Order: sequence, then structure tokens, then C-alpha cells
Amino acid sequence: QRDIDRAVDVLITAQRMAAEGLAETRRAVHALRTDHRPLNDELGQLTASHGERYHVGVSFAVGGVPRPLPPEAIVALLRTAQEALVNAAKHAAGEDVAVRLDYGDSGVRLTVDNHVSPRRSFPDETVTTNGGYGLTGMRERLRLLDGTLVAGPRDDRWIVAAVLPQGPVREAVS
Repeated sequence: QRDIDRAVDVLITAQRMAAEGLAETRRAVHALRTDHRPLNDELGQLTASHGERYHVGVSFAVGGVPRPLPPEAIVALLRTAQEALVNAAKHAAGEDVAVRLDYGDSGVRLTVDNHVSPRRSFPDETVTTNGGYGLTGMRERLRLLDGTLVAGPRDDRWIVAAVLPQGPVREAVS
């Protein structure tokens, strides 16, 4: 019976991850089209969907004056937010999450903040719930756009902060 229960859990998890991957692929393709929605709209949809899926409160706030961003910046920040939200669901299940997007003169900052138990060990840098590369993958994705990622514990919170500078984005090398 335990093997059957475990198999059912694995299948449910696989189905959820496949659905999340498909949704992310759709968002990425949509963001790369020339008629993409603004990042704050995409993040608003992502956070609402996350709250419904995981039955947690997810606040989303925007600071500064929203402005158009290059498609690759939108994809990088959306992927960072998605990864941070999935990690919050895994490592701080049931805890509320705060997502904030700040437009400043020098760039754009995305912050994902959730409560974690003081007894909780923090996630491994290279492991993620969906077979990706966790924090390392987020850093590399942002670095391609001259951005940065800072992630780690602060008191009883886990903070992920991604920053992309204002200005031209480097061409990707094929």
C-alpha cells in the first residue's frame, strides 16, 4: 500500500510540474512576441495563479513607474519569480509570499520574500523542485543580461532579489 501511495504522490507531483512547465513555456513564448504584456501584468497573473494553486496568500506590489522592458528581461524576471515561488511552496509550504517589482532610474528590481521556520534548513544552491538549476540557474540567466541575484535567509525570511540594469541588453551569442 505504501508503494501505491508513493507512486500516486509521484504522479501527482509530475503532473503538477508538467502543467507548470507548460504554463511557463506559454508565458515565455508570449513574452518573446512583439505584442507581449507588461512585466507587472505578467507577474500579477503569475502570483495570482500561484496563490490559487498552493492555497497561500501572495501579495504583489509595484513601485515606481512601470515601463516597457526588452522581451528577454521579461522572460528572465518571470522565470526568476516562478522559481522563487515554487521554492517557497516546497521549502515553506503554506506560508504567505510577498512579490514586489520596483522600477527605478537605474533598473528594475524583483523581490520575492517568504517566511521560513527558524528550524528549517535552507535549499541547496543547485537543487530545484522542477529539475532546473535553482539559484545558480537564476543567477546565470540574470548575468546574461548584466543583472544580479542575491538570495538567502534574513531573520525568519527567505529573500530572493533580482536586479536588471536600465539600458541596452547584450545580444545573446549563438
